[in-house]
Amino acid sequence: MKFLSSSRRCHSAGKIGYGLVACSFVLLLCINLHAQTGEPASNPLEQKLQASFKTFETAFNAHDAKAIANLWQEDAVHRQSALAGSLKGRAAILAAYEALFQSDPQAKLAITVNSYREISPDVVSVKCSTQVMHTNKSVSFSRLSALLAKHGDQWLISEVEETDIPVSASMPSGALQQLDWLVGTWVDGDEKSTVSNQVSWINGGNFLARQYQISTPQGFSQSGMQVIGWDNEHNVIRCWQFDGDGSFGEGTFEQTGPATWRCPMVVKLVDGRRASYSQVIERVSNNELKLSLVNMEVDGKVLAGSGPDKLTRYGN
Repeated sequence: MKFLSSSRRCHSAGKIGYGLVACSFVLLLCINLHAQTGEPASNPLEQKLQASFKTFETAFNAHDAKAIANLWQEDAVHRQSALAGSLKGRAAILAAYEALFQSDPQAKLAITVNSYREISPDVVSVKCSTQVMHTNKSVSFSRLSALLAKHGDQWLISEVEETDIPVSASMPSGALQQLDWLVGTWVDGDEKSTVSNQVSWINGGNFLARQYQISTPQGFSQSGMQVIGWDNEHNVIRCWQFDGDGSFGEGTFEQTGPATWRCPMVVKLVDGRRASYSQVIERVSNNELKLSLVNMEVDGKVLAGSGPDKLTRYGN
């Protein structure tokens, strides 16, 4: 997932605070910068689904084709947009994975569960994103829609529709797709504020868009959007942000570690003042990240940073 991948197919301070972080890339945090004291619990179904896909990912990275095949129904079907025909049945799927691991002996998979929908008590529809690092160090990406059926206490894959994510010829392979794990719906809330975000690809696969909204019990509301894309002239991932109050800004991303990003931002506030700050974002798992806010200034006045704070993504 890139269930079945080929290495050849690689293919005012309070108001200021709200505006700055709301417009920023972190997705879920208000500038009140209160520490998170606990992690929202996932519901039992979500926990089961996450565990199932984690088991799949672990088996793939161990190149255990039999363990992977056992996660599919006997009559399961796999279809991939880039290939003619389909795989039908557990035996065919087993053979395909055996062939894959033989031809791509160092392939490693990462799966992100973006959303799920309960169709019936025993059937769930799940949307995922996948990334495979191949033996030749190239990276390929795909999106998939999967149907899972409940068998006893286990969820087995019954059907998968997989679509490769094309990498633009003008973009270094994997540059923006490295942020594909952010696609989905994110919500965070406590007694001070509620923040909701929807991250999605813009048609064509060259930009990510984030729509966000913040609300508080006192009636304060803030909304806006951010667009993230590849800057081919300067060879960087760049973001542009537009807040509902008229503030706007720009920044760039740099990857500072295997799972860590840093994004310096410059923002022009609606009253004409300039603000700047940097975010350090660490991907802990498919549905968790840690955020630190550092080097924050408004018109040269240094403000306190924060973090790291833990944020959790929720399925649809």
